[in-house]
Amino acid sequence: MAITSARDSVPAARATAIALLIMAPVMASAQGTAETAPQSGPLQSLATARQQLKTDGIDITGYYEGNFYANVAGGLKKTNVYFSDLAFGANLDLAKLAGIPGAMLDISIDSRFGGLPQGVNDLTGSSVGYLGGAGPDNQTRLTELTFGQKLAGGALSYAIGRTTLANYFGTSSLYCQFETSLCSNLVPFNWSLDSNEPFYPIAVWAGELKVTPTRQTYFRIGASESNPQQYFGGGFPWNGGWSVAHATGVFLPAEFGYTTEHTGALYPGRYNVGFYYDSSQFTDPRYNAQGGKLAFAGGVPASDGPQSVVYLQAQRVLWRSGNAKGARRLWGFAAAQFGVSGRAPVKSYYQLGAVMQGTFPGRPNDTAGLLATYYVFNQRVTGAVNDEVAAAGKSGHLSNTEAIFEANYGIDLGYGLTVKPFIDLTVNPDQFLFDVPAPNPRIHYALAVGTQLNIGL
Repeated sequence: MAITSARDSVPAARATAIALLIMAPVMASAQGTAETAPQSGPLQSLATARQQLKTDGIDITGYYEGNFYANVAGGLKKTNVYFSDLAFGANLDLAKLAGIPGAMLDISIDSRFGGLPQGVNDLTGSSVGYLGGAGPDNQTRLTELTFGQKLAGGALSYAIGRTTLANYFGTSSLYCQFETSLCSNLVPFNWSLDSNEPFYPIAVWAGELKVTPTRQTYFRIGASESNPQQYFGGGFPWNGGWSVAHATGVFLPAEFGYTTEHTGALYPGRYNVGFYYDSSQFTDPRYNAQGGKLAFAGGVPASDGPQSVVYLQAQRVLWRSGNAKGARRLWGFAAAQFGVSGRAPVKSYYQLGAVMQGTFPGRPNDTAGLLATYYVFNQRVTGAVNDEVAAAGKSGHLSNTEAIFEANYGIDLGYGLTVKPFIDLTVNPDQFLFDVPAPNPRIHYALAVGTQLNIGL
């Protein structure tokens, strides 16, 4: 049995997206306030049915995300592109459905279509830039199939199955505000560059254990197969997607955190420190096994062994207006990531940002975000790119640092619809990309603009 990829079924996927657009008021009305939700008619009936399903233990989830992206100055290519991401699934409360105390079964599927087959990173020349359009390719994937359970009143929980483990480490909901990041964790490209742990939506075999000794503290550990082969597999059992034959090692993360978000604090915050280790034997980006430079001598890359990284995160409400649930709040956040062992391509990474929730009086659901990120690449990564420049007969060198800045504004249209225009500036694009055969050292920046349309349940 075979499943067709989203690339082969774009008309059907577009039709589904259009249907979601039409049905957005239906999907969102179940979460609407008493003032916005319809009081009668078919919309209210469908909203009531969805709420009843949730009450019975079946929580339907999903979203459609449409992205328009244009590189308008600098970079490698000046062009624009529109691409789509459609996800849907369900969280099944097995305590209600099957009488298993504290148990959940989570299922989700992601379908990507439109845009460019390789994503959009070769427009700016940044390998760690605009992640929402990174792909990895147009396919329909199983992104989550996990069984989990909370024990001891929630003090102990675990989950096991098919998932992207990195989504649950180094996370913050504030990252979901930005286009140059990805709605899951500390810049997933760092995780996948410095390990072989795939990023969303690629799911592999994994498990996680979380201990919550107090309301303010937690500790979580996990284990996942490192399997970069899955980037171009659909991830379904009938096309070999569940095989571990191509696993390169084991990805092992751990994290300790402290939070005041559930204590009623006027200025809540969250702070954590984490570590991950990948047992894969990573290849050197610049040198072959004999010590020669790959760009000139070719050959088999040298082995650099396993890699490990530590990271730190902090976020806190800096200002607020009002104490009600819809209070306007200004969040500040900062994070850093450092290579510890091996030759991780991203040697260190720093980010600093702010998100305003409720930008103006009367606009409680609008958001505004500012983000600055700074990368320091391993000298062998930059050296490999500079070798490619020299091998192509060009002169000049690329910087081993890169900075990306973003500003955006999320406009809440009601019924689960949000439109978010954004602008981002990349300084010194690294050009560490497979589809850039001849890097150009004269490219020092890229300026991009765009808009995201999001419809969520």
